[in-house]
Amino acid sequence: MRRIAVVYNARSGALASGSAEAEPVEDRLADLFARRGIVAELQAFEPATLPEDVRALLAHQPDAVIVAGGDGTIRSVAEYTAGSGVPLGVLPAGTMNLLARDLGIPEETDAAVDALLAAPVKLIDVARVNGQVFLCSSALAIMPHLGRIRERSRGTIGLSLLRLWARAIRIWRRYPRMRLAVVVDGHEHLVRTRAMVVSNNPLTPRPGPPHRDHLDTGRLVVYVTRDRTRWDLLGIAAKVPTGTWLTDRRLRTYEGETVQVVSSRLRMMSVMNDGEIVQLEMPLRYDIQPRGLAVLAPGTATS
Repeated sequence: MRRIAVVYNARSGALASGSAEAEPVEDRLADLFARRGIVAELQAFEPATLPEDVRALLAHQPDAVIVAGGDGTIRSVAEYTAGSGVPLGVLPAGTMNLLARDLGIPEETDAAVDALLAAPVKLIDVARVNGQVFLCSSALAIMPHLGRIRERSRGTIGLSLLRLWARAIRIWRRYPRMRLAVVVDGHEHLVRTRAMVVSNNPLTPRPGPPHRDHLDTGRLVVYVTRDRTRWDLLGIAAKVPTGTWLTDRRLRTYEGETVQVVSSRLRMMSVMNDGEIVQLEMPLRYDIQPRGLAVLAPGTATS
């Protein structure tokens, strides 16, 4: 690998950290690859011009497009590299870095670059909801609302932070159970829930953040909480660090290749795709494209 393109999000947590006198992000990234004899074409992540920016990078026929950012930035770039034949690499620089973990990419930057440059190319599944790509998960109901507060709390201290947490508590106390129909491969399941996740490939029960052992099964998995009280939702959430939430009796699981989420009352719904929150029209239509994205995969997350 001699020539790569790098899309970087300077607002991502790891890249934005540091003092005002720190070396500019672009210079730091260029140096990372130059020290390894790699020519890197750098492009700042700008949502408004992203399609044109990625097309211009791909026109130069790089050996890979590496994204330095969080899961939301990676999702956005992948939407335009899928099907190009140019593999996508992940340089973890976000809050959760879920896809990087699944692909076996080290968190430390220098180690991550070394791993990517030596990594084999694998094909992983691409999931979509109403045509929008996600690579990890799509979260519904209460979760996007709590996700907004989490994002606003980054870098916030003092009274402002307390106000945000107070708002999160109010949402947790007052958010209603939603009546939804979940249609998986044509089979309808009626649910009442306050939290739902559609995962691109099954999650694996293990301690720590959500993890997937395989990214190429061609299956969507729906996780729906059966929370009859607000305390049930907290009880399930408390089990996330240990990984035992996946076997909790208050959780329903459905698996298939297509999923629809239908509501007789809602015209729009907030959806959080890989950490990015959007408003989508109902019904929500999910599908999966098996092995639709080429990635640099140092680990064994694909079969």
